[in-house]
Amino acid sequence: MLPSLQPVLDTALDAVVVMHRDGTVAAWNGLAETTFGWSKAEALGRFMADLIIPPQHREAHSEGLARYNRTGEERVLNRRIEITALTKAGDELPVELSITTAPNGDDILFVGFLRDISRRRETEQRLARQAREARLLFDLTSLAAETNSFEDALRACLEAICHVTRWPVGHALVLKGGGSGQLVTTGVWHEEEEGVAAALKEATSGISFRRGVGLPGRVLETGEPHWVSNADEDESFLRKGLGFGAAFAFPVKSEGRILAVLEFFSRDRAQPDAELMLTIRTLGEQVGRVLERKRMEEHQRLLINELNHRVKNSLAIVQSVASQTFKGDAAEPAARKAFDDRLSALAAAHDILTEQNWESASLHEVVRKTGSGCGAGEGRVRIAGPELRLEPRTAVALAMALHELCTNAVKYGSLSNEVGTVDIRWEVAGAEGARNLRLEWSEQGGPPVATPSRRGFGSRMIERALASELRGEVELQFLPEGLRCVVEAPLASER
Repeated sequence: MLPSLQPVLDTALDAVVVMHRDGTVAAWNGLAETTFGWSKAEALGRFMADLIIPPQHREAHSEGLARYNRTGEERVLNRRIEITALTKAGDELPVELSITTAPNGDDILFVGFLRDISRRRETEQRLARQAREARLLFDLTSLAAETNSFEDALRACLEAICHVTRWPVGHALVLKGGGSGQLVTTGVWHEEEEGVAAALKEATSGISFRRGVGLPGRVLETGEPHWVSNADEDESFLRKGLGFGAAFAFPVKSEGRILAVLEFFSRDRAQPDAELMLTIRTLGEQVGRVLERKRMEEHQRLLINELNHRVKNSLAIVQSVASQTFKGDAAEPAARKAFDDRLSALAAAHDILTEQNWESASLHEVVRKTGSGCGAGEGRVRIAGPELRLEPRTAVALAMALHELCTNAVKYGSLSNEVGTVDIRWEVAGAEGARNLRLEWSEQGGPPVATPSRRGFGSRMIERALASELRGEVELQFLPEGLRCVVEAPLASER
């Protein structure tokens, strides 16, 4: 080797390797030792291809060297290229390579400058991933903002993620009954090809994924994304033999609380994609905020609609309470106090609807507050039934129905005089997982009752809306001795 190359080797900021025309190492600087793990003594005289050229590039290296020695044709000289190199430990690392020639008497040497660009690649990949995340989040936020419901927002999320990942099927699950123990399908799916997931949909519809059970159950248990590389061989994957080779799922969270689990399916088997898993881990938190906001907006619309209806009923009750309270002795302080107490009871019945937006409600409390809000005297509304907690949706629906019944009783029924009473009784029947609630409202002691020639809004709301909301049956019986209402419905928290 020419002595003139030694200063280059000693001062270069890159790894420098020098090769003879026969492919053996002629020189090896200190940074080459550090970068590739081979000492100078180990490298000198050995074939370059055996040291730092990965197996997949060795044939091209040999052909290029032979072509240059034969014809002088150069293809990679005096250019800057990015390629991978092999370390002594067998690891591949990305490098930036430039090769030039140097005279060596009547011969020439090939001088290669190699710079480890692992950090640069990591930075580029991180920036690219962040750009994808930002773009996907922007798309998801925009799509979710344009939707009208929580389910539409879920559907938009599935579509956007399937588009970015190129996985053909996506599906959303939510917590059963608003609890934390099981996941059930929302019926919200995205298929890149219509019908591709027909069998998968059918199989999923009959499964409730408990913590740790199946792909969604694993996510629910750990709160982390999970990947199934081989769907047909993974023992914990419950939906085998349906034409899908791999799947992954991740939790959608808001303030650490899981709102939903999104799962995606590929026709082919696939090993975990580290970058994709990093992306969806970030998306789970970000998308959760969007979906939570959408769900709260939807819930707020329902509350406003409910409030508008209840205000009208409240005014009717207030009128009846005032009429009964101030009969003949409107100026009496006791009468005024009774009126104030009855209004307070009515306000308490309203409070429970607001308080239970996110917590379970005691059926005793719902019935007690609704009954006290009627303005009936002590002992005129009798309550009996086991302690039972209801999810907010069921509690609100029953409170609304009882409110209507109470309004009717005060205006026309057993609470319209001084002696009539109301019995509210309930019981729970059925085995665990299929329990049913039976609640009965019975009036007695009021004016004689006849079947009305037409049903008013209150009756229609009780019979139709309540039955639909509870997914049960509601029957109004206009008996001569008093109105009777029977409600039978599966307990919503166990559906």
